[in-house]
Amino acid sequence: MQSPRALVLFAFTLGACGPTLTDDQVTEAVRAKVAEAVPTGRVGVELLGRSRWVRGGMFDAECLQQKDLAFSENPAAGEALRISPTYQNQRFLTADTDKGWCVLLGEGGSAKVGGPVKQGDAWVVPVTLSFSAPSPWGACLADRALTREVKVTVDEAGAPVIEGDVSLPIGACPVPMPAGEERGGSAERPSERPPKAPKQDEVIALMTRFNDALVKKDRVAALAMVSCYNLYEEKMVGSCTPAELLQVGAHGEAAGTSISWLENVVEGFSDIGAIRQDPKIPTMYHVLMTHKRTKRDRSMSVEWVNGEWRLVGVVGAKGADLTSLRFVYDLHKNDRRDIFLRRLNGEKIDEQGISTEPEVEE
Repeated sequence: MQSPRALVLFAFTLGACGPTLTDDQVTEAVRAKVAEAVPTGRVGVELLGRSRWVRGGMFDAECLQQKDLAFSENPAAGEALRISPTYQNQRFLTADTDKGWCVLLGEGGSAKVGGPVKQGDAWVVPVTLSFSAPSPWGACLADRALTREVKVTVDEAGAPVIEGDVSLPIGACPVPMPAGEERGGSAERPSERPPKAPKQDEVIALMTRFNDALVKKDRVAALAMVSCYNLYEEKMVGSCTPAELLQVGAHGEAAGTSISWLENVVEGFSDIGAIRQDPKIPTMYHVLMTHKRTKRDRSMSVEWVNGEWRLVGVVGAKGADLTSLRFVYDLHKNDRRDIFLRRLNGEKIDEQGISTEPEVEE
């Protein structure tokens, strides 16, 4: 036999028309759902596509252009918006998926749950998502990507049932998103001379570790093995981000839209040739290779940085979609090396040595 107290509670819950909930109970149920669905760490969103134009319908086109985050192909397209990230702000792209790239939105995801409105046997509850620390991209999310309405009903046991999505527009992006979006850099080039020349097995071991990191898509780890020169930054040394590796593929894998970091010059790592010190850059050695198809002389380089060998990666040209690091940069050739040094010294020229200064009309 049930106690009198249990009977009173049962009658209160069922009422005259079956189980019901108070407004406070509805609100708390939605808040619990939000807390479960919204990550509080670093969050990104999937930009679908891997070409110059990618789908970014969760953003406000005008905001993206005002903040110089991306160009818009069709600004009035709403959810069908297609965008192209700018070089300067591709640095917030720190991961990718099988279908596109992931751009960092921010961290500290939260939501404001509005008051429930009764509609028949259900309640409609508005939810507005936000970040406590949005990135510039996160600050440009359109209202349509942040506002929700969920429907709350009651099951036979008197428990709330929530219908509707209260998650952030993450897609297939990792949670948490990788760190590393800051583009630092230094004006000082490495200067410590290596104690001795790198041996072939040392170089192969470095190549293997770097390649393994690319296979795992751990671009933060991969970047730590790179002596980076970004020739578009004021501080050119070390001013690279994981974004510059998003389209750099691992050697030996099906590349898709990515290009192997060795550009398919050799079949395997053991096919590298002689290792020679650069006559003008005492910290750098060039690893010679013979192209397996054209038989041309090519090279990648390694540099002694903070007591270890690192692969030399160069951002020397901007891409139509994402700008990438290159590793087979042929710095063993005098003309390539001299142009590289001239650019490091601030001369406004491109990879062919042609001036990039605007012409002055007389």
